[in-house]
Amino acid sequence: MIVCIRKCTVLLLTLILFFAMGSVVYANGDAKTQDAEVGAIGVQWVNTDSVKADLSFDGGRGLCGAMVIGKSGTTRISSTVVLARKNTNGTYTTVKTWSNLEAIGSRLLFDKTHYVSQGYTYRLTITATVYRNGTGERVTGYNEAYAL
Repeated sequence: MIVCIRKCTVLLLTLILFFAMGSVVYANGDAKTQDAEVGAIGVQWVNTDSVKADLSFDGGRGLCGAMVIGKSGTTRISSTVVLARKNTNGTYTTVKTWSNLEAIGSRLLFDKTHYVSQGYTYRLTITATVYRNGTGERVTGYNEAYAL
């Protein structure tokens, strides 16, 4: 009888602790692309539907692409794209910057090539401001790749 009471008590305390602790969810700044998809958990922007960056290498030739899509009613998108090399200490050194990129309407597309030194990891970051209904919304997306 005492064994049964102890087992029930342990089970009950375990369940109480399990439900009391709950779950903790943190936003991760390492997200490479962010989309507003139906049913998806993610960033909810006011002016922006999607931000994507794509980086791949063909030897030392870096293929750099990015896209920002604004919601209906977007009048303009301005952006800067930065290609950076990852250092051994985890910091980044800018290799190339494309600035003053502009698109009239709701879609900004970026497609460039840049040659890099092989044997390093690179990050392509797009930072854009999406203008809609008289307000600008700043969004960022990035992608990393290793140049073989």
